[in-house]
Amino acid sequence: MKKTFCTLSLLFIMLLYPVVILAQTPAEIMDRMIQSYSNSLSGIETMMVVTKMEGLIETDVPDTTYYRKVTLQDGVQTMQEVSSSRDTPSADYHSFQQNYDAIVENATYEGTETIDGRRAHVLLVEDISALYQGAVSGMDDTAVAQEGEAMRGRLYIDANDYLLLRMSFDMQFSEEYTGTYDMNFKDYRNVNGMQYSFLAEMVIDGISEQFSAEELAEARRGLQDARQQIDNASGMQRRILERTLRGTIDRLERMLEEGGMTMRLVTLAVETNVTIPD
Repeated sequence: MKKTFCTLSLLFIMLLYPVVILAQTPAEIMDRMIQSYSNSLSGIETMMVVTKMEGLIETDVPDTTYYRKVTLQDGVQTMQEVSSSRDTPSADYHSFQQNYDAIVENATYEGTETIDGRRAHVLLVEDISALYQGAVSGMDDTAVAQEGEAMRGRLYIDANDYLLLRMSFDMQFSEEYTGTYDMNFKDYRNVNGMQYSFLAEMVIDGISEQFSAEELAEARRGLQDARQQIDNASGMQRRILERTLRGTIDRLERMLEEGGMTMRLVTLAVETNVTIPD
């Protein structure tokens, strides 16, 4: 009987052991993510990133942003933006380092989830407003930035290599309705030792659910009227309207049908150790 009890106890401990090993605090997860990123910059001093926006917001000309490596007081290295033509949303590790204390103090570990086939640690952050403002920088003229308020959020961090896979915000818009705003970081590639996401997908859900059928019908009629104006135009006027409005109308109609909107920040090129123009 005693031997059986000992065997069962040992089996229980062996089953529990992986769970204990995997259990981590938000501070430990954040530390490993930031340190892993810092270490990856050993061969990089400057960087140039060329991007474009697709989806609801589109850029006609690619945006170019320059970064320079800086060392913070705690010895952590990061790439800091120094010059940009960007008018698009962004989120980077510099924001995590600047707001480290606020994130850790308000974070709760929720276990793991699978994101695009990768196991990820999930951190629930009750006050994530600082990171949210960083994520929508460059979108000052949109309702997301002007009327959206981040209530709380979650960080999804790869459990193996500690790459950021997703930021998710619970939003309240104009105190009238709620929705979600997700930033998904995909297509990671090795750039001179640094893992860089070449596709950031921004998804806003819960928009059309807050409007009545009459309001949605009126919005669709307005878009149809705008489309008809383009079709009735001729010559130079039609070419201008086609170029400036046709794509926007198509995207707004798709947004009404899908109940949300999607934007993609696509990285076209990343070059390291470049000369930063004056």
